[in-house]
Amino acid sequence: MNDSKIIKRCLKNDKKAWNVFIQKYSRLVYWAIRKRLATGGFRYDETDIDDIFQEVFLTIFKGEKLRQLKDFKFMPGWLAMVTSNKTVDFMRNKVRLEQNLVFDVPVFRDYTFEQNLFNRDMFFVTQEVIKALSGKERIIISLNLLQERTHKEIAGIVGISINTVSTVISRAKEKIKKELEKRGLGDSF
Repeated sequence: MNDSKIIKRCLKNDKKAWNVFIQKYSRLVYWAIRKRLATGGFRYDETDIDDIFQEVFLTIFKGEKLRQLKDFKFMPGWLAMVTSNKTVDFMRNKVRLEQNLVFDVPVFRDYTFEQNLFNRDMFFVTQEVIKALSGKERIIISLNLLQERTHKEIAGIVGISINTVSTVISRAKEKIKKELEKRGLGDSF
């Protein structure tokens, strides 16, 4: 069965056609996921890849994304683009989840009790200030500060130039510093 027939049957919600479609394009989708994750320098495991894989096909199936495709001969490129976009969404969501992790005070056992309290408070204040940044700034500064990603890695994940990443990080750090100074914590950042 050729792509045109498979897609036309998929558009009519033919379950057998969907199975053929998934079987035919599975390798491409797995390849596109791994390529995008590797290009972004993102840490992942096989469970992440499987989650993204399922999300790609669920999005195409439930969202009727196939109707967006104007020419069926472009299916591989279109599918690789959809997969890449879903992979970027996954990376962004994972960064957001990591931002919301609870600060683990026992890690600082060598510090005094007061230092532990100060570190915990600083963490929460800084997290609050970061949440006030724009979405783009928040993602980029979180990748840089919380995940210790290089500017090049961030550029790959977010899909912008290294110079733009550097500019966004510089401006975001300045905003954070000014906000912390307003709160009397300027020397801490």
